[in-house]
Amino acid sequence: MAIGRAGYITILACRDLKRGQQALYQLEKETGLHDTFRLIEMDLASFLSIDRFVTEFKEQHQQLHLLVCNAGMAFNHYDTTYDGLESQFGTNFVGHYMLIDRLLDTMKKSGSARITIASSIAACMVRSIDYTRVTDVWRFNRLINYSTSKLALLVYSHALARKLQGSGVTVNAFHPGLVITGLYRNISFLSLPGIHDLTHWMWLKQRAGSVTSVYLALSPDLEGKTGGYYARELPAAIHPDALKVEVQDRLCKFTDVLIATNTHAPNVLDSINVSSTPA
Repeated sequence: MAIGRAGYITILACRDLKRGQQALYQLEKETGLHDTFRLIEMDLASFLSIDRFVTEFKEQHQQLHLLVCNAGMAFNHYDTTYDGLESQFGTNFVGHYMLIDRLLDTMKKSGSARITIASSIAACMVRSIDYTRVTDVWRFNRLINYSTSKLALLVYSHALARKLQGSGVTVNAFHPGLVITGLYRNISFLSLPGIHDLTHWMWLKQRAGSVTSVYLALSPDLEGKTGGYYARELPAAIHPDALKVEVQDRLCKFTDVLIATNTHAPNVLDSINVSSTPA
């Protein structure tokens, strides 16, 4: 809402068009802006859907000044994306990686532009990115795989900031906090008596949870600043791996192979000679 009110044409990239239409209606109703918010279908769990979104976006728009990457899933039981990747890593990280890659040319031609990426404090729950967690179903763990996807986003945000130095495109990551959304619906204890009321008292409402994201997207204080990690609108402590160039390069190469092969077969690991460290 704040981005639309700031004067930007705002594209809602939604997997569920029915819910997207409801969100669109609500935004228009609350803001009174009727040609600012638009809807395009996209599912980050599908390479085909991402490509279709990018094609449709580029047919309608020649510039992109803000890209807010905050979609995701958490603590799901084992499943795969349409392209065969473990669902949390594939949706939370690889989907965003592919989307950003496909839109970078447009952003570079737009003059000043910003990318904001939602990571999480959960990234610090793993010591490093263990690639076998991504490729081996027998090593899957709901919490560790979620945390791995969030660490990957944090590492990538710094890799991208380094890559885009001098391009006019800045990249910053953020921890939104514990926000009352459907993200945690797969955590069974949250449905226990009393827990629901406790979380609604302690956790952030959705608008409060969006404050740091909006700050990174719109604040003049962030003009030209890149490669940061923020929480509650302030710089935050960062996982040490996010700053290591060799870790960044390994992750990008691994992800490029995943996208190129559309598979999570074990030989993907062999192709980049990864020596994994258990989390």
